[in-house]
Amino acid sequence: MRQIPVIATIREAYSFTFANLGAIIGLIWLPMVLYTVGEFFITQNYGNQVQAAIAAGNPNAAGPAVLALFLFFLAALALHAIMLTAVTQLALGQRQGGAMIHFTFGALEWRVFRNLFGVALFLLPGYLLMLLSTGRAEAAGAASAQGGVALLVTLLLALALIYFSVRLSALLLPVVLAEEKSVLVRAWTLTAGNFWRLLGVFVGVAVPVYLVVIFAMAAIIGGGLTPGAMPTPDEVSALQQANMPLISGLKFFVAPLVLGLTASASVICWRGLKGPSVDVFA
Repeated sequence: MRQIPVIATIREAYSFTFANLGAIIGLIWLPMVLYTVGEFFITQNYGNQVQAAIAAGNPNAAGPAVLALFLFFLAALALHAIMLTAVTQLALGQRQGGAMIHFTFGALEWRVFRNLFGVALFLLPGYLLMLLSTGRAEAAGAASAQGGVALLVTLLLALALIYFSVRLSALLLPVVLAEEKSVLVRAWTLTAGNFWRLLGVFVGVAVPVYLVVIFAMAAIIGGGLTPGAMPTPDEVSALQQANMPLISGLKFFVAPLVLGLTASASVICWRGLKGPSVDVFA
C-alpha cells in the first residue's frame, strides 16, 4: 500500500505556493474580489436577519434570508471552482504561469463545482444533526445526563464529518482534472489506508496560515473587548460584524496562500497514491 510522506509533502506544498505566488494571485484575484464583496454584503444584510429571527423565536421569518444565503453558497462554490481549477491546473503542470485576469467557467469548472456540491450535499445531514445535538446539549446543560449524551453525539458526528471530508475531498481536485473515472469513488478508494497521513498533511499546510488569521482577527476585535473579562459568543459575533470590512480584507489577502497550499498538497498526495484502483470498500 502506498503511503504519503507527510513532512515532505507539507514542505513541497509550501515550496510550490511561494514559488508560484504571483501566478496564483493573477489567477484568483478577480473571482476572490467578487466572493469577498458578496460575502460582506450577504453577511451584513442577511446573516443578521437569520440570527434575529432565531433569537425572537420565529425561525419562519428567516425564510427569505436563508434562501439568499443558499444562493450565495452556490455562487461562492462556483467562484471557488473557478479559482481551484486554475490553481490545481498550475500544480498539475496543465497550465504555465498566471494571468492578468482569469475568469472562466467551462466544462472543467462545472465538473469541479458539481463534485464539490456533491460532497457538501453528502455531508449536510451529518452537519445538521451535529447542530441539533449541540443545541440540545446547550439547552439541557452539559452537566446533566441528557446534555452529556448530546455532547457525546456531537463529538461522534464531528469525528465522522472529519473522516468523510478527508476521504472524499483530499484528492478530489486532481482526480477531477486529471482522471476520467467516477470522481467520488476514485477519490475515496485512493485515500484508503492514508486517512491519518492525509489529515496530517492538510493540518500541516492549514494551521500556520489560520493561526496568523486568528491572531490578526484577535488584534482587530481585541480593542472592543472588556479587559480581564471572558467575552461571550454574542459579544465576539457583534465585534466581528462591526469589523467585517477589515476581516474580509484579511481573508482576501491570505486566500492565495490557502488556495495554493490546498491545491498543491492535494496534487502532491494524488501523485503519490495514484495507481491501480483499490477496493472501493477499503
